[in-house]
Amino acid sequence: MKAPPPQQALGTAIKEGRLALGVSQEEFAAQLGMHRTQLGHIEQGKKDCRLSTIIRIAKALNVPASSILTSAGL
Repeated sequence: MKAPPPQQALGTAIKEGRLALGVSQEEFAAQLGMHRTQLGHIEQGKKDCRLSTIIRIAKALNVPASSILTSAGL
């Protein structure tokens, strides 16, 4: 089976982390200082994610950025 594209795998890892915290997409986006649709596009793999954004998301999830990348298989 073919692996998902990197941005889709990253989005899935971010979404799984958010859901593990029990936080809604809207609440998490507000915590990150971004619009909910922007977070939704990241989680769906429709939007590329800059390193600074990955780091900000990792801090909000209380995990190292490397663990998000590892979860995504990157």
